[in-house]
Amino acid sequence: MPFRRPRPLHLNAAPRRKMRPAPKSPRRPRPPRKGGGNSAVLYRIAAALVVTLAGIIVLYLEAPQIKAWLAGEHPSGPAENAVSPYATENAPSEEPVPAPKPIPPPPQVSEEQRLEQLKEKANAETEKLIQPPISKPLPAVPAPHPSPSVTATTKPAPVLPPVAQPITAEGPGGVPARALPLDPNKLDTERIAAYQVALERIHFSCGFIDGDQGMRTQRMLRAYQTSRGLPVTGFLDNETRAAIGEPGEPFLSYVVTPDDITSIMPKPVGWRAKAKAKRLGYNDMWEMLAEKFHCTRAYLKALNRDVKTVAAGTEVIGPKVFPAAPVPKAASLRIILGETSIEALDADGRIVAFFPCSIAKDKNKRPNGVLTVKSVVPNPDYTFDPALFVTDAKAEGITKKMVLPPGPRNPVGTAWIGLSLPGYGIHGTPAPESISATQSHGCFRLANWNAEKVLKMVKVGTPVDVQP
Repeated sequence: MPFRRPRPLHLNAAPRRKMRPAPKSPRRPRPPRKGGGNSAVLYRIAAALVVTLAGIIVLYLEAPQIKAWLAGEHPSGPAENAVSPYATENAPSEEPVPAPKPIPPPPQVSEEQRLEQLKEKANAETEKLIQPPISKPLPAVPAPHPSPSVTATTKPAPVLPPVAQPITAEGPGGVPARALPLDPNKLDTERIAAYQVALERIHFSCGFIDGDQGMRTQRMLRAYQTSRGLPVTGFLDNETRAAIGEPGEPFLSYVVTPDDITSIMPKPVGWRAKAKAKRLGYNDMWEMLAEKFHCTRAYLKALNRDVKTVAAGTEVIGPKVFPAAPVPKAASLRIILGETSIEALDADGRIVAFFPCSIAKDKNKRPNGVLTVKSVVPNPDYTFDPALFVTDAKAEGITKKMVLPPGPRNPVGTAWIGLSLPGYGIHGTPAPESISATQSHGCFRLANWNAEKVLKMVKVGTPVDVQP
């Protein structure tokens, strides 16, 4: 390779100049737009303004709302009976809806005037109930809802006299009865009690006499009205009162006997103490007398406000529920769970007796369908099963069954009607004032005096229809 002589360096030599790019060729001028430049833009703006003004004029002529707005009225809503500018020719025509008439304000009534109006209304409703009874024969009707186990017939119901007329006997001991010293056209507590007594004598029971026309009395009245072919109202209306008749002597005077005193026994505490007792009798005198007169203790005490203590020889006033009509024979029984009641039916399917009852609290323990009577036991004892009363048995350390003696405070009362379903029966109760409550383990509880009546009405094999 030939040797090249290096180029000498000069300290004062000027730096090299950078090469500048070649200048670009000038742009070609754009051709002028069609339409004449600025004049075309002005023309378009003017055309848009003309179209806008034309639209405003059209809307002004067609829409009353816009007229009002442009005129400065500024309405807050659509004009009354105004036609929408968007309505088409094919839209259905609607007649204008007239404006509703203003409702005049209610007249100002003072508190005294309001109370007076309520009083007049209550008096008018009371007048309907206290009109004089209408004496007329009862219509004959076939029995409603015959039991499925009994063959119903078309035999007409007989025309029956008022139930209070044939009962004229004196009370026990020959003591004269106390007449009802009340207005016969006023349905107060004592007169309602008098009608309860009259129906109790023919075995249409409200459970216990208390002078209250409540749920139990209404159910009893409906059963009685059905049995007599009366309008079923559940109240003491004119026709029902005419059929019952004037109660006459609903109360009697009764002298407490030594036997009444001996029926009172100390109340045993616990199941073991009950099993050791000789008899489970009444616990006090008022309890015994209330059961004798088929009433509550509170009502009996209200009738005897002057009696503070009861002993042999004490004279008391009580409902005259005896002597009563003969107990009829029942061809079948009908238990209505929804009404907590038991009806006794004759061979024609007519109701001949009615009793309120208590049913099981647990719906799963309530039977349903047709059962039969398997046994009738008056004044029964009771077998305590620790498997049924687990809590009580555990508290007292009871592991085996125990037999409790009979008596009115026995767990099944004074009567037992065993049914074909094992463990179930119709029986009495040690707490008659709790009748109609849902509390038992599955059996049907009655007040002792009603359970004793049912015991006389049925026999082994009598059908028992349990309905919801």
